[in-house]
Amino acid sequence: MRSKGQRVVEALMPCSRVKLADGMVAIVCGKMRRLPKCRFCGEPSTKLCDKILATTIAGAELTCDNPICGGCASSVGPDKDFCPRHS
Repeated sequence: MRSKGQRVVEALMPCSRVKLADGMVAIVCGKMRRLPKCRFCGEPSTKLCDKILATTIAGAELTCDNPICGGCASSVGPDKDFCPRHS
């Protein structure tokens, strides 16, 4: 319970505009998370390297997972990108 004269301060959620692939714009509000930076050039990363480095005994594939931007990524198949180290 508030005492007399005490004010309630609400934190405002930051909003940002996001351009979608079809050209439309969406407004997204909430806690914003920064994109990781590309390990090779420092630009915002939108992909991870998919190069398979090892396979576990259970058969799970372990991939490189270097964060990479679209400019540094080499597309090697549908939804498969390699970092400059593995291309």
